[in-house]
Amino acid sequence: MQDRPQLLAALDALRKGGALAAEVLLVTTDWLEQAGSHALPVQGRTTTWTVRAWRTGGARGVGVGATAAEASHAALAAASSAPPEQTAGPVDRQDARAAGLGTNDRRYPAIEPADRVELMDLAERAFVKTKEDIRLASLVYRQERTVRSQASTRGTECTETTTRFLLEGTVETGAGRSFTQLLASRHFSDVASLPFGTDLRRRAEPLGRLLTGAPPDRPVLIEPRCMAELARALAPAFAADHVGFITRALAGRTTPLRIAPPLLHMTDDAGLHSGLWTVAFDDRGVTPVPLTLLREGVVSARYHSPESARATRAGPTGHVRDGALHPSNLVIRPGARTRNMIHAELGDLLLLDCPPPVDLDAGRLRGPARVVSVVGGEPIGCHDVVFDIPVVDFLAGFVELAADQERHVGVDTSTAVWDRLRVSA
Repeated sequence: MQDRPQLLAALDALRKGGALAAEVLLVTTDWLEQAGSHALPVQGRTTTWTVRAWRTGGARGVGVGATAAEASHAALAAASSAPPEQTAGPVDRQDARAAGLGTNDRRYPAIEPADRVELMDLAERAFVKTKEDIRLASLVYRQERTVRSQASTRGTECTETTTRFLLEGTVETGAGRSFTQLLASRHFSDVASLPFGTDLRRRAEPLGRLLTGAPPDRPVLIEPRCMAELARALAPAFAADHVGFITRALAGRTTPLRIAPPLLHMTDDAGLHSGLWTVAFDDRGVTPVPLTLLREGVVSARYHSPESARATRAGPTGHVRDGALHPSNLVIRPGARTRNMIHAELGDLLLLDCPPPVDLDAGRLRGPARVVSVVGGEPIGCHDVVFDIPVVDFLAGFVELAADQERHVGVDTSTAVWDRLRVSA
């Protein structure tokens, strides 16, 4: 790897500075950002060193900086005053799979300005003529190419190159509502080929028509985009170091913990081909392992750092990113019937536009959300609702998952059916 001399020089300097063991991570990102099809793009490069150093007794220090010297100085200083740790030390050497994961779009150097302008122009034109009082308040395109290289005093040496493309739009309606939606992929063609502007406009149209009174008592469909946002919000609670409702429920427990009905089966796979969060290794040099977080509604696995893994005699799962445990690609297992079959059977229904805020500490969904009323197959308007219920009660309402899946910002999921709207008001 081309960064090897810099990494080895940093490790050598850390040993001379008094570190008994060390890990270094170098992340270099070339990026370009453009706000709207008529704006000039802004581009640059960011370089970040993350250094972990251990002194006598397992005292650990972490330093982050723009240079190896800056990060190393901070790490050594922090280790000098840190308490000893029994679970301290770099991870054992592993063989990282740095190829074949489909995370590096080889077209990246060949993307022309006209390609970016065209995809943004198409999104903007979707709002030129609309029957509703809605507007595209902002549209931002961003592309990144990142090289990550990691090495440790235990002989770990790994590197990978990844690309990422994002398109984010914010829409405002005449009823005073607004929302922001993100489209993201490892490949430019994924972002460029989807009708992002049309999708935003169709979502915004019923949100601009506020319906009075309480929502009718009908079945609720949760669209794949909304399901993806919900899964992404819930997943951090599965981290071993997360002090939240799952951790408290598992403390001292000897029987399985069920938090959802059997139809909910969710996995985390950081090695998923072309996944938005697919990596060959995490920030500690650990090769990610696939995890079944929910097995038929029962908590089955948790994310582990090297330290939490040693403390519980488990194995690190490869999910350390930016100094903490983070979910990667999530997959919710689909059902047996297609969305169209389910939709035809339900008749008039409600659509949950977005999940309410999730309080992972208390294990509750608390806050406002919007539900769209669909009559005769057409969305007629929107109700404002407020949630304040336990997560377990919310999940208990799921009665079916559709067979056809979609991928939204690193989550593969299908449409879900809720038996009824479970809100406090």
